[in-house]
Amino acid sequence: MSYKKPSTTEEKQAAREASQEITQELMRRIDSRVERLAEQLKAGASDELLTFMRFSARFHTYSLNNQLLIWMQAPEAAHVAGFHAWRGLGRSVKKGAKAVRVLAPLVVPDHEAPPVNGKPAQKVVGFKYSSVFADYDTEGEPLPSAAFMVVQGGDDQTRELLRALSSAAPVPVEWQDGEGRGAHGWTDGGKIVLNREKCASEPAHAVRVFFHEWAHVALHFQGEGKRPEELPDRATRELEADACAYVLASFHGIEAAAQVSDYITGWGGDALKLQGSLTRIQRAVSHILGVLGQRLGPLLQAAD
Repeated sequence: MSYKKPSTTEEKQAAREASQEITQELMRRIDSRVERLAEQLKAGASDELLTFMRFSARFHTYSLNNQLLIWMQAPEAAHVAGFHAWRGLGRSVKKGAKAVRVLAPLVVPDHEAPPVNGKPAQKVVGFKYSSVFADYDTEGEPLPSAAFMVVQGGDDQTRELLRALSSAAPVPVEWQDGEGRGAHGWTDGGKIVLNREKCASEPAHAVRVFFHEWAHVALHFQGEGKRPEELPDRATRELEADACAYVLASFHGIEAAAQVSDYITGWGGDALKLQGSLTRIQRAVSHILGVLGQRLGPLLQAAD
């Protein structure tokens, strides 16, 4: 059955209403899943949230809402894109493929805001649904490899990863003897310090601590010693940093579930708090992976 574009006023209105209903249903599904995750945490079960957090790193450029939607509809996906975007990559969507529905912003000019780079500012006034397709529902040219290091060996490879990560960090990374200000590491927003005694002999642990402190820099500082005006309580800050470290370490091939699973139950039962923290975590992970891709990507491509 072919698609017929709405032509009459009544058809266009019906199409708008149908689109709005689909969009509202997607929003309801997001809220329902976050509430379910919060209830699971309240009961002491963290496996499903950890699964989502690992999944989310694959789609770090997407919003939290769209990460959840992709996860619920295509949990095995490694990439998603629209029909024409896949064609631009030399791939075509397979006949009969099921679309993955995500949210796309409705953007209009913001005449009250100053221009951005000489162009009128824009603002988001709502959302509509959009269709994308998972990589496994396409065929054609091979997908480009991701510009990230993934540990597949032992300690030597992990140390190499840590050196590369440290070189890409936005602040200096130092090693410190003794306890210092933190048992394993600390940051003041202007540098990251790792404890030599606790981290040097366990490079995988050092990578987790490094990402934990970088997450603090991204989430909870605005320069050396400067805190943002709105700052979560200490327990929430540590929880968010640990969750970021889990996502980032897992993305680079380092297991970290045992370190974070005992902490994330602190979100249990409070869906609003969980969603707020997950949103901040998504932004921090996206920022950090963006920095790593920009700074390490050219080096990895040159090494190939």
